Amino acid sequence: MELATKRKTDTKNLVRAGILSALIIVMTVVPYTGYINYGLVEITTLHIVVAVGAVMLGWQYGAVLGFVWGVTCILRALTNPLWAPFVNPLISLVPRVLVGIVGGLTASGLRKLRLRTGLVAALSAAAATLTNTVLVLSALKLFSAVLTGLPLLGTIYATLIGVNGSIELVAAILLVPVIVAAISPRELVLGIDIGASTTKFALVKNGKCVKEYRKPDEQSFEDALESFGYAGVKRIAITGVGSSFIKGNLHGIPTVHKDEFTSVSRGATKLSKKLNTLVVSVGTGTSFTRITPVRAWHVGGTGLGGGILKGLSGRLCGTDDMEELQRLAAEGDLHAIDLQLKDVFEGTLSHLTPEATVANMSKLSEQSARADIAAGLCNMIFQSIGVMAVFAAKQHMTRTIIMVGTITDWPIAQRSLDEVAALHNVTFIVPDHAAFATAIGAALSE
Repeated sequence: MELATKRKTDTKNLVRAGILSALIIVMTVVPYTGYINYGLVEITTLHIVVAVGAVMLGWQYGAVLGFVWGVTCILRALTNPLWAPFVNPLISLVPRVLVGIVGGLTASGLRKLRLRTGLVAALSAAAATLTNTVLVLSALKLFSAVLTGLPLLGTIYATLIGVNGSIELVAAILLVPVIVAAISPRELVLGIDIGASTTKFALVKNGKCVKEYRKPDEQSFEDALESFGYAGVKRIAITGVGSSFIKGNLHGIPTVHKDEFTSVSRGATKLSKKLNTLVVSVGTGTSFTRITPVRAWHVGGTGLGGGILKGLSGRLCGTDDMEELQRLAAEGDLHAIDLQLKDVFEGTLSHLTPEATVANMSKLSEQSARADIAAGLCNMIFQSIGVMAVFAAKQHMTRTIIMVGTITDWPIAQRSLDEVAALHNVTFIVPDHAAFATAIGAALSE
């Protein structure tokens, strides 16, 4: 099955390369498409086509597209005396082939650094364009009589190519990311986040989550997958600590494993539309991921999260059902379980309110009501995570914190985080679909 999938992908890529090759030929023939003339200045747009192919299909196809471009350069030079030096394959063909190779290899290397798709495309396009300009100028200097035998004319010639190259560089950086995003295959993708305690499914189409599902504890993974449905799904992306137990393709659908932190960052960015944040993913434990417009990286974590909340609730509240815990917490009185500032200090203290927590659950006793204990447990966990998030955010020079994960949308969580935000002058954002951010991010990952 995996071999058949690979063959299908190779066939699709071959067709795409064929279309791009045909486009290069057509743009070479049709005036003011592949080459735009303004007097002695002639700007090409064909490097953009080669860069797009290299970024999307890889350096091998990039080399093929560069070869096609180089051949058209030679044929064109045979009929245009102004560009006669380009009859030499060392000037026209070799640099073009290397344009595709450099563009593809650059894209492959940058993806390993977990850079954003648009940035990968822009930097790869820049590398490809600079390769073309530098190598063409170098080849002209070495192999063209225009530059070696006629110094003045050669200088003018080189200057014109350098001006062209500068304009082509800017055009490639601006256009290649847009084109890659526009023509990249749009598929129905299923993202699955298999955590230590919960499994979430998210169906993504054209970059938008259209369906989501959380597996009940009593349901098996296969039953959950069948219940959610996978009709029309072209690709499955799995992530989370539990994904390591999944081997091969699920139900014959191409299945890929995605790094959890990359999935978290992509999902949080998509849902929040923020590019300079700290992402706090609250699952069984909690992770902190720093996101910038350039890249994302894991900065730390804590064992506090849904796991300890569930365990303590089972011991102290007599239930490990998270839905019941949330209901109880909403009914509880924090003043009955937490030591607050008004219990030890009359009036206000600095920027602290009378309801500010002095000591979590310090009033816990045999007589404490289940609802109060539930509220105190939740407040303790969310406040602790919130404060740690604040310290991590300030260390990494941001005051915007995106909260994602299964329990982040609880009203008690928002209440606790609001208190932390007011004390530390930060902003906590819980986007829609926050519980499914990691699954969505996996589906969005390339």
